[in-house]
Amino acid sequence: MQPLEKVTKKESIKHPFRNIELTYETGKSKLTPQDEELLAGYVRLHDFELELKNTANELYQESKTANKTIEVLSEQLKKVQASFDTCCTLADKLSQTSYLVEETSLEKLELQRQQTELQLYDYNEKLLNLYKGLKELQKKINEYYKVDEETVDDLYNEFTTLSMKHLENGENNSIDSVAFDRQFDDFRDYRTIIESQRQGLTDLCEEAITNYTNLNLETSALYNCWNEFIKRNELLKTLHDLHSQATGFAQN
Repeated sequence: MQPLEKVTKKESIKHPFRNIELTYETGKSKLTPQDEELLAGYVRLHDFELELKNTANELYQESKTANKTIEVLSEQLKKVQASFDTCCTLADKLSQTSYLVEETSLEKLELQRQQTELQLYDYNEKLLNLYKGLKELQKKINEYYKVDEETVDDLYNEFTTLSMKHLENGENNSIDSVAFDRQFDDFRDYRTIIESQRQGLTDLCEEAITNYTNLNLETSALYNCWNEFIKRNELLKTLHDLHSQATGFAQN
């Protein structure tokens, strides 16, 4: 009777980040405690990389929504600017020595001012809501970077220690250390690809923050001009009242 031929067992463990392929030493089929410890450390790396990948995707989706809002508000700001420009045009004509009542008047200017003010209030409320959302997004981005920078070294150093101990005791363990090392190389290559994708997504997130900053600068410029216009508008009303009083006095 011929002796039974020893076989090499292979096992695939499904993981959302990447399947884990295990190769056992010939004739062995049961994990040792040290094998289980090594495998647990390897799974933790997969869990960590999956968490980073999912977080980057979530942040990107939030930034995409924010960018759409920024585009809408940018168009709304243009309409506010156009309404404000009309105010300025009416005020310019009203400031002239003589003007046509058909073209401008204090009443027309006041109506246009009120209309512009309502548009500003509506725009400002939406901008504040956007700011709150982007402030939270920036906080999440910072936390994402912090986890990536502070946790990654600890996890990989821990795994390296486990791997070295496993290799030193390779003859007593079931997992093929050489095959496992090749498997880990494949994992790192895949991780590099995903890391590049994550960087691309977070760059787009930062772009949304930049777009908001630019919109805020444009808004601040308009608000500054609006505040100066309000002073001018009050001056025009004061001059109108003085003129009316003087005219009335002369007529008496």
